[in-house]
Amino acid sequence: MSTADACAVGCRFCFRADVGRDVLSIEQYAHALSRLHELGIDEVCLSGGEPTDHPDFRQFVRVALQFGFRCAVVTAAREGKRLSALAGVAGMLSHVTVSADSQEAERLGHTGRTIASTTAVFDALGHTRASLHVTAYELGDEDLADIRAVVTAAGVGLEVSPLLPSRTFRFDNPNLAHDLDLIENSLGMSPELRAVVDQYHQWMADPPHRDCESERLYLSADGYLRRCPYDTERQVSVDASRQEISEAVQRMLTEPPHTDIACLAICRPSSAEEAANPVDHDAGNADQAYRQEEPVR
Repeated sequence: MSTADACAVGCRFCFRADVGRDVLSIEQYAHALSRLHELGIDEVCLSGGEPTDHPDFRQFVRVALQFGFRCAVVTAAREGKRLSALAGVAGMLSHVTVSADSQEAERLGHTGRTIASTTAVFDALGHTRASLHVTAYELGDEDLADIRAVVTAAGVGLEVSPLLPSRTFRFDNPNLAHDLDLIENSLGMSPELRAVVDQYHQWMADPPHRDCESERLYLSADGYLRRCPYDTERQVSVDASRQEISEAVQRMLTEPPHTDIACLAICRPSSAEEAANPVDHDAGNADQAYRQEEPVR
């Protein structure tokens, strides 16, 4: 769920679909949760922009729990009001993904989201239902040292998203081979990440014809449900009737759009393991680099 279109960071490598001034209202949010609950969905992930900036952030979490949803958050909070807002609901959250960038990614995007500064965030959470997500661009030894220090001290999981070059998003990464080698040799490359890399090279060489395999929905900040952030042709307003929403969602699932290289940049199909242990993540936050659904560890 996108809580707001606006983002104070505005990374150069951001793949967010919606950029504007819309802010999700508590009324639209509650209406959406009511309809989604009826459709059997049981987990939401609050994203942004920065979800802790939303004036109703705490209420968003509480309302989700009242409807019986597990509630996750993707955040770049570090200090001040953002960290206080996050700490105030930490015990209610099923999972927290804390966004960070390698030194060169931080320089490229002017993000201010250093790896080392996440220590205070994990301390404030008071639990380990969390993960450090690092956008990797020209990884270095200092990045690796910071990653190991944070993950070891906090006892949380690690997700790494090397920036994939994309013709669609007009982004190039001449350091991709270097980053992948360093991840492989220093952190270990998961089957999920290896699959992404293999698919990426396949797409670049000879894009296959494939339908969307996502099992998620996306709620935009202006109150529209979509199959994914970019599938605006099939969206339906949360203010529509129950029947209209149900029929629209059914069409999204039975008549999926075709995928292309842009889809690979933002989304991963749900895995069997994730279905058993679901942890949702945002589509399109600046740090979400190229995956919506399956965190690339």
